[in-house]
Amino acid sequence: MISGGRTRSRTSTDEQGQDLVRAPALELNRLMDMSSREIRMPLSEVVAVLQDLNEFVVSLDRLGSRQASGTADEHTVGTFIADWDVARRLARARRVISAALDAQLSEEDNAEIDALCDQGHFYGMDSATSPSNDQSS
Repeated sequence: MISGGRTRSRTSTDEQGQDLVRAPALELNRLMDMSSREIRMPLSEVVAVLQDLNEFVVSLDRLGSRQASGTADEHTVGTFIADWDVARRLARARRVISAALDAQLSEEDNAEIDALCDQGHFYGMDSATSPSNDQSS
């Protein structure tokens, strides 16, 4: 199973050398200036992620059109997700981007990004299961 968000436990040590575990803050104390920040990633990784995303966007658009015309149903979408290994491929894309962030940003910046990711809308959680509750528009 693929879990939501990019949240990970953060460990550090105190003055006595004891391990401390810090979870991302639920509320952000400061707003990270992301407008001018850049993250470098190997071009091969960017292209691989972009190829997967492009396949998913185009395929899901086509599936949506087929559903609208009545030539596809929920089973067709489920088959696509399973046959095209969508969950694993999206998890890989998330892992590639997360690794670049982890390597290039501070622990505090990464914790802030984790907290932002935790605020997403996840299917299967109370109000996120209904398309009528979509807040992306």
